[in-house]
Amino acid sequence: MQNKFENHQMKVEDEKRGFRIHRTVYLCVISLLAFINLTFVPGFIWFVFPLIGWGIGLSVHYLNIRNLSKEAGNN
Repeated sequence: MQNKFENHQMKVEDEKRGFRIHRTVYLCVISLLAFINLTFVPGFIWFVFPLIGWGIGLSVHYLNIRNLSKEAGNN
């Protein structure tokens, strides 16, 4: 029983680490896209499309981790 709990805790920690990496890459890439957009094509703001699309994926990733954390607390 304890081993199963420890494995679940390790999975949660791995998922949290993966989310932190995902969030960092998201912020870096969106910042770069915003810079490119505003520097070279300021008349059309297109970087919001990947910002929203990728942001949805990032939000789902966060919600998945939150759900896993709640499950770990219930065990």
